[in-house]
Amino acid sequence: MTTATLLLAVMLALGLIACAAAFRSPRAPGKHAFILAVVCALWWTAMVLLRFGATSLPDKVMFSELAWFGIVGAPMFWAAGILSYSGFRRLGTLQALVAIACYSALAGLAALTNDRHHALYTGIVNVQRPTFSHGWLFHILLTVTYVFMIWACVTAASRLQLSQAIHRRQLLGLVAAMLLPWVANFAFVFFEFRIFNDDPTPFAFSLTSLAMLMMQEHGKLFVAPPIARDVIFNVLPDPVIVVDGDARVLEANPAAWTLPGLAEGSVGTILPPGHPLRAWLDRDNHAAAPLLTIGETQTTYEVSVQRLEKWGRDGSIMVVLRDVTAREAAQQQLAAASRDLVVRLNENLALQKKLVEEAARDHLTGLYNRRHASKIIPDCIDTHGPAQPLAFALIDLDHFKQVNDRFGHDAGDNVLIAFAEILRNRMPPEGCAFRFGGEEFLIAIPGISETEMLSLTQTWRCLLAEEGARLTPGFQLTFSCGVAVFPRDGQSLGDCSKAADVALYEAKVAGRNRDVVWRDKSSHLHIAS
Repeated sequence: MTTATLLLAVMLALGLIACAAAFRSPRAPGKHAFILAVVCALWWTAMVLLRFGATSLPDKVMFSELAWFGIVGAPMFWAAGILSYSGFRRLGTLQALVAIACYSALAGLAALTNDRHHALYTGIVNVQRPTFSHGWLFHILLTVTYVFMIWACVTAASRLQLSQAIHRRQLLGLVAAMLLPWVANFAFVFFEFRIFNDDPTPFAFSLTSLAMLMMQEHGKLFVAPPIARDVIFNVLPDPVIVVDGDARVLEANPAAWTLPGLAEGSVGTILPPGHPLRAWLDRDNHAAAPLLTIGETQTTYEVSVQRLEKWGRDGSIMVVLRDVTAREAAQQQLAAASRDLVVRLNENLALQKKLVEEAARDHLTGLYNRRHASKIIPDCIDTHGPAQPLAFALIDLDHFKQVNDRFGHDAGDNVLIAFAEILRNRMPPEGCAFRFGGEEFLIAIPGISETEMLSLTQTWRCLLAEEGARLTPGFQLTFSCGVAVFPRDGQSLGDCSKAADVALYEAKVAGRNRDVVWRDKSSHLHIAS
């Protein structure tokens, strides 16, 4: 047994082991193409071994012709495997593999029937090997095979930059395993390079089995294939569109086909003028995530844009559209609910304020009531302090029961309303008037003396008399008043109102229709003019 025969036998055994290991591996892109490439290489190797063992020239020629099933199939299947592994998944389908198998079978049949047409071989150059002169079909088959292999190498090289480290190593290994027999065949065909005085191509192609076996064991060839990116791109529910600077669609996933102006065959076409995606081509800053609403579908998308300069595509961008229609609708509903809540809250606050105001005011006269006086006057005393006087006047309408008896309760209510209006209109800005109960009124005015308070009461008395001529004809309306001044006559609301109440009582005892000022626990009588 020669060295060449032994070497080919070893390679044949390694090829069988590689095929067995590949069959047990998980399903991966290009797996079946690689297995068929190794099978074709094994067939080629087996035919070379049989040719070495044959003694007659016809047998040597027959085995050389039978080798063509593998000579064409091995590089074609290997190139298809690399293309499928690089992303051209259709070259790994059953239809593609059957097409390559038929092409290899036609090449093998052409070799077996060469005696009839001499398209593949035109003659025998070396009877011992044997070596043939080539016809036109040989050059066609060689050209097609070389072109297919070049396509596979270029595609794999273009994917290297985008691949993960493990996938990059796998692609480099696959390309290297194909380049070695390719270079050997090129050297043999064009430069008559030989190993063991024979064609080096089957020896080199036998190494592809070893390369695949090593990549399976150490490079996880079929265990961790680069399938996720293509799968994600195709099943991603968000539309993804890649366009260049001329608005030409370079790539689009199936989700993008539902967008206006795009379809399954849109790749390679230019977006129509006015298409909403054109607006993102001239933007310098794509960091923000603006919204895009497409009226035809009533769909709102959040737009994410990635420039592709660092991937070698100057001027190109990748646009990802995330459907946020439901989110935007929910946000609008939430905003509407929030606005409605604010309106309701303001209404409740206004109602609450109104209720508080109504609770603090007398419903008939509109003046603050006694309860409110007990809240705000102590604050007023604390605010102004002992340095500033605070004059109090406690007023009681004289003989008010007679008004109700003679003119009716409606007339009595009108008198109370009219007097309250007098107090409001002729009150200093800082003063407050309170209906203390029944026909009693309390007035608190900061910053005035008792003299100024008495001047005011005289004015109120005159105005009340004028109202009496209109409301109670024949009955003069008058009032009695007790005056006290903080802090001289008391240190609190209770002290001052008690002092004013005592002074009011003395005004009534003295004959009514007069003012009495409380001072030093003794009454000073001031009779109205």
